[in-house]
Amino acid sequence: MSPDATPGTGTSEAYPADTTAMLVKLHHEYQAAGESLSVSFRDLVPWIKVGERATHYLHSYPAKLLPQIAHFFLAARGWVGGGETVLDPFAGTGTVALEANLSGRQALYADVNPLARLITSAKTTPIDIARTSNLLLEIKGRFDQIAEASPPWVVNMDHWYTPLAKLDLARLRCAIAECSAHESDDFVWATFSATARKCSRADRRYSVPVRTKSSFDGEQSPARPVWSVFSDQFTANLQRQRELLRLYGCEVSTRCVGTDARKLGRPREASTSERTALPKNSVGLVLTSPPYAGAQKYVRASSLSLGWLGMTEPRTLKQLENGSIGREHFPKSALSAIPETGICGADELIRTFARLNRVRAAICAHYLCEMDKAIEEVARVLKPDGKAVVVIGDNTVCGMPFTSSLFLTELFERHGMRLTLKLVDGIKSRGLLTKRSGGAIAIQSETILVFAK
Repeated sequence: MSPDATPGTGTSEAYPADTTAMLVKLHHEYQAAGESLSVSFRDLVPWIKVGERATHYLHSYPAKLLPQIAHFFLAARGWVGGGETVLDPFAGTGTVALEANLSGRQALYADVNPLARLITSAKTTPIDIARTSNLLLEIKGRFDQIAEASPPWVVNMDHWYTPLAKLDLARLRCAIAECSAHESDDFVWATFSATARKCSRADRRYSVPVRTKSSFDGEQSPARPVWSVFSDQFTANLQRQRELLRLYGCEVSTRCVGTDARKLGRPREASTSERTALPKNSVGLVLTSPPYAGAQKYVRASSLSLGWLGMTEPRTLKQLENGSIGREHFPKSALSAIPETGICGADELIRTFARLNRVRAAICAHYLCEMDKAIEEVARVLKPDGKAVVVIGDNTVCGMPFTSSLFLTELFERHGMRLTLKLVDGIKSRGLLTKRSGGAIAIQSETILVFAK
């Protein structure tokens, strides 16, 4: 444990130390230096080891937030009270929601991607371990009885799957559907989703599907049978759920508040078809890692799972991408009039991009305009003394720096937020790429911006 970490009221096995003193010290150093501070969140919270922690690794996903970052701020109970609600409007697969729950807080989350919402639910919802263990046997019995099953629509199915893998995944999908267990459903379907990706020809080193050089072809079987992969994944995920139950110190809740960070709300009530807006001044802490401007292909990275889960078809896959902030494609009609952002330096840079590549210029302009709406919503739901922690990376566009951290800072300030701390932490993975080709430029660091309302 760090010497600056002081155990205190509200600590638990999941949160053994209070990081308030460290956070206050960083604020003082930042104010004195007047510039960003370089830190390592792995070093700031050394009691959180790299690797398994509760259900964080239940399912892979691109550009996942480092759990240590969320943990550090949530552990500072003198900075944000233990009873405050935590919101992540760009939840991904629920790193913040899970850590908020482990800290004893209620969590709200939103994400445009239905796969992300499924995984977040699976990671944060405790299940009956004994009943779910028996469910695996039920699914196996039904799987063995099903000789044929039709697969759902999956983009470029035959490119990614051998005939045998395709057949067995379809049989497994049918077996799971016939053995529904209600409270365990999200857990089982998330496990199936992970299996579908692992049984594909996609290279596991990359989040966006890319064929491995050693991909099996023709009628050959995958390296491992589908059932074997599913069974192992199920068993591993069940152990993660056991650890989740062990670390949960009190009864907490996690609630989805929408599919669009620009319009957060409570689920639709039975008496109305409209979503009730999330109340103004209702959230104590926003902790999030928003998408980058065209740097990460979330929908493409999820396409295999989305198809196998029946969440998309050709038309809806395109709609899903079009509804994503930071998307990589735009119709030609959107390229004729690239919007102004009103951000100092950004519009001039985007005009430079437009002379080189209008698609990239449109991606950046629309990204900033859409983030402006999302940040306005964050400012609306935050309490008057609320805090916002934003993790963002500066990427490269058309060979030039695109400083998202500076541009988003101006947007937060536009909506009444004040920057109180700016940290920079290095990224130790291949997960964040600004383009898909072999010469992709990796984002080497993340900027952590802390705002007060």
